[in-house]
Amino acid sequence: MKRTERKHLKEDEFASGLQRIYRFLDAYKMWIIAVAGIAAAGVLIFLGVRFLQDRALERRGRIETEILELFRDIDKNPESVARLEAWTAKGRTGRLAAVLLAGHWIEKGDLDKAEAVLSPAAEGPKDFLHYRVRDILGQISYRRGDYDQAIEIYRSLQAENPRDYVLDVVLFRLAEALEKKGQNSEALELYKTVRDDYIEGAFSQQAAQKVRELE
Repeated sequence: MKRTERKHLKEDEFASGLQRIYRFLDAYKMWIIAVAGIAAAGVLIFLGVRFLQDRALERRGRIETEILELFRDIDKNPESVARLEAWTAKGRTGRLAAVLLAGHWIEKGDLDKAEAVLSPAAEGPKDFLHYRVRDILGQISYRRGDYDQAIEIYRSLQAENPRDYVLDVVLFRLAEALEKKGQNSEALELYKTVRDDYIEGAFSQQAAQKVRELE
């Protein structure tokens, strides 16, 4: 008898629990539907953002490919210069065109044109191309013999210590400018830093040679 009563009690508790669940679902069904709708909308928004980002990256990839092809043919096709100049005015992607075109003008010995095409590009977001632009502007100052300006540019880059650029390049170029100014002790320390801390870097061997010359 007691076993039967316990069984009925459990069944009543189960039924009562189901009823409470049903009442909850009935009372809050509009909220539940709304939350589910928001969650579904969130998924759709996320997928939409990803789709747009992928499309933007795809489009940017095509543009950068076009810019690189123009630069590759720049000596064979003079029209490539004008087309690259047009790209330099087109925002973030145009900075790649500015960097490449500036390199072309530096190679031709026209520092004024190189500086003119780079200066607007220096205002972009602080990524690799931003620091590359500033690096080249420092090189232009160095080539002109304006070592104070070059030092100022490279000291500012050193102070920022950007993760998106190679610091050994900055330190080596700063050392070169300081050496030209006769500040050999400071230049020597920078050359040693490049030699010892950036063994796999592009300027490690040149820095080692400079250390031997200055010691």
